[in-house]
Amino acid sequence: MELIGRYSNPFEQGERLRDLIEMVPRGSPEVSAGTRKQVHRRLRPAEIEELVAGHQAGATAYQLADRFRIHSTTVLSLLERQSVARRNRRLSSTQIDQARELYVAGQSLAKVGKQLGCHANTVRLVLLKAGVRMRDCQGREL
Repeated sequence: MELIGRYSNPFEQGERLRDLIEMVPRGSPEVSAGTRKQVHRRLRPAEIEELVAGHQAGATAYQLADRFRIHSTTVLSLLERQSVARRNRRLSSTQIDQARELYVAGQSLAKVGKQLGCHANTVRLVLLKAGVRMRDCQGREL
């Protein structure tokens, strides 16, 4: 009977709840979020024109992304919406020769690409076209 009587008296439960509420300090503490909220940024028409002009002046998508604080894929999609042709930078013949020498000397595609300022896959395609035998990731010829 004692157990049932204790839980059937709503007055005592209210008193206990009031005591607990009074124990909690007033005011809301600063809550720090674990992750930062992604900031969405829309460029104004004048900024888009400036972006296009920067691209036509020779700036890369990565440089423009840093400048306007947007992602590089956003830069490329904005350029596409403005009907701006994408640039595919080709390696010059001296760069191809340099890539061949570096790769044959044992450097990785990534290191060669970094030295030439292009992606490793660009180096790979150029070297394949030039007839250079590729290595696997362990350094063995394929």
